[in-house]
Amino acid sequence: MEDRKEQKARLRRKILKERNSLPEEIRRGMDRRILKKLIQYDAKESCPVYLCYVNYKSEVSTKEFILWCLEQGKLVFAPKVKTEAKPAEMEFYQIHAWEELKTGYQGILEPEALPERAFYKWLAATEKETGDRAEKIPLRMLLPGAVFDKKRNRIGYGGGFYDRWLAGWEHVTGEKPVVLEKIGLAYEMQVVDVLPAERFDQKVDRVITE
Repeated sequence: MEDRKEQKARLRRKILKERNSLPEEIRRGMDRRILKKLIQYDAKESCPVYLCYVNYKSEVSTKEFILWCLEQGKLVFAPKVKTEAKPAEMEFYQIHAWEELKTGYQGILEPEALPERAFYKWLAATEKETGDRAEKIPLRMLLPGAVFDKKRNRIGYGGGFYDRWLAGWEHVTGEKPVVLEKIGLAYEMQVVDVLPAERFDQKVDRVITE
């Protein structure tokens, strides 16, 4: 009998094959609708800080939203995979312009790992500034994924980068002066009824599609 890991791998291959086969013109149209929804959501519940993936290949595009955030004066942190760690780990670094991103892990555009721009350095400074203030600063993370389900479970690409990062974050979440909302971006064809989720898989708070 197929175990959950095998089920996930099979489903990942199937959905990614379908996503990769979408004509670019159709995908770009869906990207525009998702961008509009993201901007509308931010207008309804504004967020000053975004941790946002940089799209690769057939993923939902984030470039236009990142550019919009920068124009609005929001803080944007993008992920960088650090392969010197075992297993490789992901960290976020602030960017001020799209042009700062350079080709990195597996051809994905990444920020430079400047210590002064590290997300956790910003967080430490924020902790000093806010002190014991009761109201927490909202953060939003935009996550990629291969497949999502209607209960907000997520299957990534198999590297576990976001699951590990979020597991570390949740471990000390009550001590932070910020609250993180996790938003998965996907095309509707990537959303299924039920996923074979495992205990270490991190759910998202909402999924936005076209």
